[in-house]
Amino acid sequence: MPYGIELADFTLRPESQDLRKKWKLPDNAHTVVTITDMAEPKELINLLISFERVAVKKPNAYLIIVGNGPAWSEIEFQMLNLALGSKVIMAGALKPEEVSDCIAIADVFVNMSARSTGFEPTMIEAMAQKKVIIGSEVSPISNIVEDGRDGFLLRPADTESLAHLLIDIFSGGLPIADIGERASEKVTNLFDPRKMVHSIEEAYQKILLNTKVFKRWQSRPAPAPIEAQPPPAP
Repeated sequence: MPYGIELADFTLRPESQDLRKKWKLPDNAHTVVTITDMAEPKELINLLISFERVAVKKPNAYLIIVGNGPAWSEIEFQMLNLALGSKVIMAGALKPEEVSDCIAIADVFVNMSARSTGFEPTMIEAMAQKKVIIGSEVSPISNIVEDGRDGFLLRPADTESLAHLLIDIFSGGLPIADIGERASEKVTNLFDPRKMVHSIEEAYQKILLNTKVFKRWQSRPAPAPIEAQPPPAP
């Protein structure tokens, strides 16, 4: 049952022109946003490898990496080694409202991490904001997303498929507006507070009912012992 996600603040946000100016994003930019704790560098390095192929085919594509952590230097080195310095923005840690503004300017929101033990709030927020999301098929988000209908699911290390998917999205080969609409509708319904309260009530009722049945089973009279029968006469 999906708890801990508050959709009250997930109304559609306008794009932040301040962020666009700060990061010098052109008007025709295709933006990919990812948010990370930089604890596992391989996740970001795979994304950078994929994005290198995207940048070759789509020169107006930009990758925005939000977050900070122990692998910052390693990720930055890989980014520069792939000659992506002009196409990748390492935004660092942002305030919650800035994170929401960053999601608002995204065309695609990517989180290929498989380490999470729960739904990523930023992933759900991106869906509510009608963004095209790409997640890991072995993460909890795979329990929500229907691949190809309201988002996309890929294997975390499949850099080639991720590159091809991003190029298809930016080439206009996919109905991204419809996908975003379905994503928003799904999470809005899934995390509707009234439905969640109703689900909790039903769960408690089932627990109480099962408890009463169990108690009745415990208090039933013990069956009479079965007397041993003498063996039949030869």
